[in-house]
Amino acid sequence: MARPRIVFTACTLVSVLLLSACGGGSTLPTTRTAEITDTSSNAPVSLVYNPADQSLLLADQRGLLRWRAGVWERLTAPGASGLSAVTLNPEAPATIYAAGPGVGVVRSDDGGASWRAVNSGLPNLNATALAIHSFRRETLYTWLRGEGIFQTEDGGASWKRVPDQGPPDKDVASLTHSTLPGSMNTGWLYAATPTGAYLSMDCF
Repeated sequence: MARPRIVFTACTLVSVLLLSACGGGSTLPTTRTAEITDTSSNAPVSLVYNPADQSLLLADQRGLLRWRAGVWERLTAPGASGLSAVTLNPEAPATIYAAGPGVGVVRSDDGGASWRAVNSGLPNLNATALAIHSFRRETLYTWLRGEGIFQTEDGGASWKRVPDQGPPDKDVASLTHSTLPGSMNTGWLYAATPTGAYLSMDCF
């Protein structure tokens, strides 16, 4: 049976930010994520909360930084010249994913001490957004500039294009996956853009 296509519809940006901040509404352990703005350059950055040690990871044009015990430290990660997204597996917080233009997607399994590229199947490395599934922790979504949405179901070992054109605004800055009451499948995927936020059932 053919997979149904997904259709992005407009929603409020407030919804996306609340979903991010609250971990997407899942009853399972979740990350608390939020998109913020670097006031020094007005550039978008990504922030993710690690429930294991109550630290914060921040990805921006400087690369990847971690706040722990009141102190910011820089992590050595690919894309030191700029990252656009970071997320982690809240059930195994040592597993961190980061993404950025020219970098694609990278993964660390030791809390950020070492990294490897996980870009098999991606046609380019211009990733601008990244989200982890709200309970299928090996499933992630990334947005590639000029290409659309790609999905992995094996933690980044292989990616495939999602059979959808994505939101009408192709300048996707962030993605959030959430399980919410009323979802027909495994959840809803939100995309935030300069012109607003869009919502899609993840029917793929």
